[in-house]
Amino acid sequence: MFAQGATVDHEANGFDPTDILRDFDMGQTSTLPDGRTMREWSITAVDKEVEVAPGVLFPAWTLNGRIPGPTLRCTEGDRLRVRFTNTSEHPHTLHFHGIHPADMDGVPMVGRGVISPGEEFVYEFDAEPFGLHLFHCNVAPLAEHISRGMYGTFIVDPPGGRPPADEMVMVMHGYNTTFDAEATSSTPSTASRSTT
Repeated sequence: MFAQGATVDHEANGFDPTDILRDFDMGQTSTLPDGRTMREWSITAVDKEVEVAPGVLFPAWTLNGRIPGPTLRCTEGDRLRVRFTNTSEHPHTLHFHGIHPADMDGVPMVGRGVISPGEEFVYEFDAEPFGLHLFHCNVAPLAEHISRGMYGTFIVDPPGGRPPADEMVMVMHGYNTTFDAEATSSTPSTASRSTT
């Protein structure tokens, strides 16, 4: 039941949505023999109960213990390597929007396909095209996996950079706390970038 007059305990949740607005994860970088940048991240699927409104707990499926998952940021042409570990009790994948080989697309029965509980997989591909993208779990029922928190933002900057701006990422999302119809939405939407 909603606790009027109270606030969400962000410390207990392990993340504060306000901090996530400008939390751009550039990954660990190194230089490849051809001079390009390699960016590496580790993402872990974690089942976790989070307080989504004062006094309302939700059985979430998170990426790195938060909702939304990390905001991955890179530059077009970078080589990307994402080590995905599934510590959840449920099968998951990571499906990145953008252009990359089918076996790195996180689609069940294509390439490595579904990552079962206790397993891990490394997604590796080039960052393209530049733009604001999403990534999410691609296991059926897709809407339920996304609505429980299995999504994040994937930003590919253009090779020449972008003009300075006060940047933030907001991802619209809703929680079905009654599970009366399970999830009915398909993909979250993002908004980013305000110039000052």
